[in-house]
Amino acid sequence: MKMKLIISGIMLTLLCLLSGCDDKLEVQQAYDFSLTSWYLQKTIASDETVEIRLTLNRNGNYEEAGYQVGYIQMEGSGEVYDKKNVRLVNREMQPLDSIAELDSSDPCHQVFTLFYHNRSSKNAEIKFVIADNFHQERELDVSFQSETETGLKIGQ
Repeated sequence: MKMKLIISGIMLTLLCLLSGCDDKLEVQQAYDFSLTSWYLQKTIASDETVEIRLTLNRNGNYEEAGYQVGYIQMEGSGEVYDKKNVRLVNREMQPLDSIAELDSSDPCHQVFTLFYHNRSSKNAEIKFVIADNFHQERELDVSFQSETETGLKIGQ
């Protein structure tokens, strides 16, 4: 009888220990990220084009993560396009991997270049938006002061 109790106690203990283990491997899929730019000029003239070098900084690499990029023209008027002159549409997202010459050699620091062509004599403010397929979204505000509004003349 004592032997049955001891064996039952051991079985019960083992059952409790084994049922507490989970053999499923959890893979982190959604990593935090940010969008940064390299140094940008402060002023812009009407009909001038400026280069905007951007970097998607990811805190981890999950192969199935997908990113989309877009922009919103907050102030002024202009166009944004990539190195192959493919124009991005204001307030529309497009896959990041469709941007010409996207440098993906380091998946945690993807570098790409966009250009902004100013079509206004007013200040320009652009909000770049990047989102992943896990519904995380980050923004980067870029602004240029109009040379006509600062009192500067072209060529000074």
